[in-house]
Amino acid sequence: MPQPQASPELGTIAFSPGGEEWIEFGPPDARRRIGFHDYAELYAVPGLYERVFYGELGMCSATEVVGLLAETLEAEEVDPAGLRVLDFGAGNGAGGEELRRIGVRSVVGLDLEPAAAAAARRDRPGVYDDYLVEDLGTATPEELQALAARGFNCLVAIAALGFGHVPAAVLERTLALVPSGSLIAFPIADVLLPDRADADARATGYPELLEGLLDGRLARSVAERPYRHRVTTTGEDHLALAVVARTA
Repeated sequence: MPQPQASPELGTIAFSPGGEEWIEFGPPDARRRIGFHDYAELYAVPGLYERVFYGELGMCSATEVVGLLAETLEAEEVDPAGLRVLDFGAGNGAGGEELRRIGVRSVVGLDLEPAAAAAARRDRPGVYDDYLVEDLGTATPEELQALAARGFNCLVAIAALGFGHVPAAVLERTLALVPSGSLIAFPIADVLLPDRADADARATGYPELLEGLLDGRLARSVAERPYRHRVTTTGEDHLALAVVARTA
């Protein structure tokens, strides 16, 4: 995946020992620490997000998930140019860039973080037809109806699912923005899979929702592929399952 120009002042990247609490970067005489998931701060520094997550930790979900979507489209003889995609939890545009690369012509980004929208416009100008800063968890029925009226027929959620990300109930609301039979593409962390989830995972509501996204109640899975999302800062594999499904 092409990466935006990184600041020459990023220096050596260091992580908090034993856990993903903070990131340290910068030249020797001006080191900075920010929270590992402080996305506003990460996005504010050109190239820092990519350097940390793609360069240091090998994150590849945008490539894996959109790649599986492309394979599904080819197998079903569907022209990607006909998709009207909502990139949910779009961040600074890595997923949108991959969607453009496979031939999608209409992509709208949505994220609740204003810094993500600013970074996407800065680092990947022209990738999105529009980029919306909204919290669908607090959106009114009228706001959701206005979003649905944009005519999306595909939903992609590269970084929205998981611990500390979008609540499962909000993701379920988002599914209503695309009509029955629409393609959805997303990754699932191994620890949230219904047959592997522990009590903490089940408390998020994700395993139950994911069951519905795989077994036909909310959607029907049409393609799945396991992969390594990234490594943790302690060197362990962060495994995931890429899924493409059609909404019920």
